[in-house]
Amino acid sequence: MSTSSLPTPKQARARDTVERLLSATDAVMREGGESAVRIQDISATTGVSVGSIYHHFKDRDGLIRATYAHNYARVVEADLPMVRKFFENLSGVDDFIERQPRMHAFLKYHFDTQSALDRAAIVGTSAGRPLMQAELARVQHSLNEGATEVMNIAAERGLVKPNVSPRAAAMVVLGLLLGRAVAELDTEPVNDDDWATAALAAIDGLFIAPVQPQ
Repeated sequence: MSTSSLPTPKQARARDTVERLLSATDAVMREGGESAVRIQDISATTGVSVGSIYHHFKDRDGLIRATYAHNYARVVEADLPMVRKFFENLSGVDDFIERQPRMHAFLKYHFDTQSALDRAAIVGTSAGRPLMQAELARVQHSLNEGATEVMNIAAERGLVKPNVSPRAAAMVVLGLLLGRAVAELDTEPVNDDDWATAALAAIDGLFIAPVQPQ
């Protein structure tokens, strides 16, 4: 039995309920922080009974942990199927090189829609909180496994350098996405185009084909 705070109900109605609770809790935390989260208020806002909230999340802390976990994972989880499809449709190295503009556009889209600083801040919430750290560790493991599957597909197509572990490569790429927080935090951040170009140049070392057109 999973010990994760993030429920995964099978029924569509229950999934909708969980999504509404997570969305409402996220809105409260963005406005007033964790201390502003009150189960009774969340119940009143969503129309979900207090008993149902406890059924899905066990307690208030479980609801908060699940909201953080959901926010940490959601954009990367949505991106992975698109990246997987990209590599599955490649016919070889030449095709990979020709599609570089798509990779640049994809990275820019990711940065436009996802704040790395927000995700980094969620990691910061785990300091001194073993349950929160365990929650994020489960989420990160799931993201790592999904990204590793994508890199294995790339390796099968002869695109990943033979001395590079697909799993390690996957973690490097995910680390680059999260690492944009250092630019977002700066008083003079670089723009998305420049960051995407630099990120692809860094990723270049993982692949046999050059990511940046010469």
